[in-house]
Amino acid sequence: MNMKMKRLFVLVISVAVILLIALSVQCQGPSQQEKADKKKTAAAEDKKTGKDEKAEEKDTDAVPVQVVAPTIGDISSFLLFSSNIDSEKVVDIFPMTTGIIEKINFDEGQHVETGAVLAVLDEREASINERKAEINHKKLKAEFERQKEIFERQMISKEEYERLRFNMENAKLEWEHTKLLLSYTRITSPIDGVVTKRYIKVGNKINTSQMAFSVVQDKEKIAVVNIPEQEKDAVFIKQKALIFSGAKNVTGSVKRMSPAIDPESGTFKVTVGVNDKKGVFAVGQFVNVKIIKKVHKNVVLLTKDALVYEGGKIFVFVVNEKNEALKKQVKLGFEEGNQAEIVEGLAEKERVVTAGKSSLKNKTLVKIVEPVIS
Repeated sequence: MNMKMKRLFVLVISVAVILLIALSVQCQGPSQQEKADKKKTAAAEDKKTGKDEKAEEKDTDAVPVQVVAPTIGDISSFLLFSSNIDSEKVVDIFPMTTGIIEKINFDEGQHVETGAVLAVLDEREASINERKAEINHKKLKAEFERQKEIFERQMISKEEYERLRFNMENAKLEWEHTKLLLSYTRITSPIDGVVTKRYIKVGNKINTSQMAFSVVQDKEKIAVVNIPEQEKDAVFIKQKALIFSGAKNVTGSVKRMSPAIDPESGTFKVTVGVNDKKGVFAVGQFVNVKIIKKVHKNVVLLTKDALVYEGGKIFVFVVNEKNEALKKQVKLGFEEGNQAEIVEGLAEKERVVTAGKSSLKNKTLVKIVEPVIS
């Protein structure tokens, strides 16, 4: 009994010692290795945080810009003038006789063909006169035919025969004249075209000095420009041209050139034929005429928004792989609209600053942003 109690006592003491040792180890905290690992982790996190802060600070200092890439295309040098669309044939139509307007067949804006009857005058008097002249001619012709047979049998004198023939021919001329006067009661168009003005009304009396209609041939349009004499050698027949107004445009070519220089203005007259079969422009409409002098094909083109003018020279800012704006001098060729030909100083695939360049210097750090779409 005593032995059992001793063994039990020893077992309890052993368990208590083990528990005390375990508790002591736990209270001592992490090992030296664990402490070292924690220090390394903390240092790495501090280093990463420092880099992020520096990157954020660097990004904050960058100037926001917008960029474009140059394009390859065609560009031309040209002469630019203002003009109005005109027609090769513009006809003001007057009546050939006096009378009352009885009927109007065509109005402004309507297309007419050559010979179309635009209006009719009261024809009653002219018709009566024509009929009387016809009857008189037929009467004298019949009389002449009868006397001709008698003359051939030498039963009347030659003088009488000639008198009868003269009367007949005179009556014929009178008849032709009255037919002409009757035709004058029809006001007709001498050309194919469009009625641009109607000046008469039904019931009005009109005479030969009053204009009745204006008709314009709309198939052969032209634009006349006056070009400075120093450009005379740059213009030639069949030279290509562009006629435009706003978004509308058609092609054309030089049709005629005046050989004389106007001494007062120092210009010479050039007529440009307008290819406008679809009726894009109306006669009288204001247009711009661009006469093409020379074309450069497949060249480097850049928007003028990217150009910086400084000290008589022209520069652009190009963004490199480090997002630095490098200032580069360029040489221009032809300019057309908002496009400029870059002859020297720029490659096709470079990123060129267009917006934000005013605050840039060479090697300024930039941040490329997309344009705001409103």
